[in-house]
Amino acid sequence: MALRNSIPMSELRDKMSSDDQAKHATTYQASRGGHYPEADKPVPGTPQNKDA
Repeated sequence: MALRNSIPMSELRDKMSSDDQAKHATTYQASRGGHYPEADKPVPGTPQNKDA
């Protein structure tokens, strides 16, 4: 039996739960040249913590 050098990302993705898939989702950003995680967006009505 031969060992494979790598595991396809699609196989790893299929084994993840839907919560983990959403947590590790990325979007393609051409200006940055690749796939990056989406930045957290502020929720309206929540105060910002200022530690100053």
